[in-house]
Amino acid sequence: MSGEGAYFVLADPEKCTGCRACEVACFAAHRQGVLKTVGTVTTPLIPNLYLTRTGTITMPIQCHHCENAPCLQSCLTGALERKNGSVVVNGNKCIGCRNCALACPFGAIQIAGAEILPELAGAASVFKCDLCPDREGGPACVATCPNEALRVVDTEEELREKRIRSSEAAEAIQVSGKGVQ
Repeated sequence: MSGEGAYFVLADPEKCTGCRACEVACFAAHRQGVLKTVGTVTTPLIPNLYLTRTGTITMPIQCHHCENAPCLQSCLTGALERKNGSVVVNGNKCIGCRNCALACPFGAIQIAGAEILPELAGAASVFKCDLCPDREGGPACVATCPNEALRVVDTEEELREKRIRSSEAAEAIQVSGKGVQ
């Protein structure tokens, strides 16, 4: 990944069926080696993304790794930091103040303490998408989605493609003689 804040996972609500495979894949990818099962009565399923449902759509909500990330700016202890273009969590620094969750414009941050996850040993921890940096093949949620509702977006590439399409459309209008004189 190249640019600062250039990548994030985008969900297509037209394709999402609400199967929650993305949540399970995310949880399993981030808790590998720590837990033997995926969600139990004593260990809840807390992925780094979560599915939301409205009357008309269902889709996962994930961090957009914003260029001027409000969550990063609001973190009092430096528990959120930018690495390789992604906003990531240093759980050892989190005090559970919830400033980051309140600042996130997408509502993509969850906070859980030892009352929910005993292995946190009294500390609070932020749960948010980190684009699975150590996972070969990219984010687990994207690889697992059975409906291909998720994709990794490279904003620099998307902008370049949109500019090309815009130029081609303008050229087609000029060639057809419909251009404004």
